[in-house]
Amino acid sequence: MIYRGIRYFAIGLIFLSLAWALYKGAGPQTHPGGPAFSRAVGLYTDGKYGEALRDYETSIREHPEFIHAQRGRARTLMQLGRDKEALEAFNEVLKRDPGSAVSFANRGILQDRMGLYPQAIADYDRAIKMDPRLGEGLDWFTRLLQNRNEKPQTLKDRLQTLRKRH
Repeated sequence: MIYRGIRYFAIGLIFLSLAWALYKGAGPQTHPGGPAFSRAVGLYTDGKYGEALRDYETSIREHPEFIHAQRGRARTLMQLGRDKEALEAFNEVLKRDPGSAVSFANRGILQDRMGLYPQAIADYDRAIKMDPRLGEGLDWFTRLLQNRNEKPQTLKDRLQTLRKRH
């Protein structure tokens, strides 16, 4: 009796979630960054950085106040190895949104790659103070979804290494 009730409840939840997905998918695009931003996120996730950059820039032109497109553009420039442009983009993002711990962490990673160690240390430290979870690295589930077998070095570990060396 209890098993049957649980089974019907579970089936009902499945149908409810499918109905919700159909309802949300049937309407017009209401994302604040527009369709270009949605495409850019998918392209970035698929590693198609050149195409993602194009769509992030389209989203920025169409929605200049949408900070997430600007963050995406900065990350994409970093992935493309366009370090100076990426640094300028992160500086602009942080000027507009100085409370973004993730942007400080990403700019720190970029500065670390560029050999700008004192600046990287300052950004890593600030990011971890703003959001201590950033220092812990990726959890096992995220690594599973991203197909990463090895646990990468955390920001906190990298910060300690840089402090010892510099």
